Amino acid sequence: MRRLVMLGTMILAASLMLIACGSAADEAATDATPDAVESPPAAPLPDETTPEEPTASSSIILPDGWTMTDALSADEVGAITGKKMVVFPEGSSAAQNGKPAGGYLVTDIKDSKVFFGVDVQGGEAGYDSQLSYGESGSVKEVDGVGDKASVLTFSDGRAGIIVLKEDAVIRIDWNPKVFKDDPADFGSKLANLLLKKMFG
Repeated sequence: MRRLVMLGTMILAASLMLIACGSAADEAATDATPDAVESPPAAPLPDETTPEEPTASSSIILPDGWTMTDALSADEVGAITGKKMVVFPEGSSAAQNGKPAGGYLVTDIKDSKVFFGVDVQGGEAGYDSQLSYGESGSVKEVDGVGDKASVLTFSDGRAGIIVLKEDAVIRIDWNPKVFKDDPADFGSKLANLLLKKMFG
């Protein structure tokens, strides 16, 4: 009887050893699984990615989509011209695209329109492009207006001033036979009026 008990005990111990060896082999096989089957790392959240480049800032204080009449009234322009001005709507205005334009004229004087046009993102290239329309030898720099400015005479005989302030390019032109003040002085006053409304 004692021999049977001992034999049973030995068989049970041998079985447990086999089970233990099998479990260890399974664990070793699991550890040896290639990394390729591991779950890929989670994609970074939006706030963990590299931030986008900031857009170019502008100090223009007028609301997006502003029109020329939002900036200037006919009376304000008239205070500089010395004449009674009225608003002349410009078909070329594209205010919603950052290119507002407007005109102001004297109703009983022919060819009296003073034109104002702005490209808020024109930059240096836009400034140079406007100057290229000037008659040869007519472009002259003026001080005290925007970041830089020049007066010129266009091919149709109109006088004008081109101004760069930050990225905004301003063009103002007029008939010098109607408005006979010194072009640099006249243009500077008109440009500074608009700049004050745009930038404060």
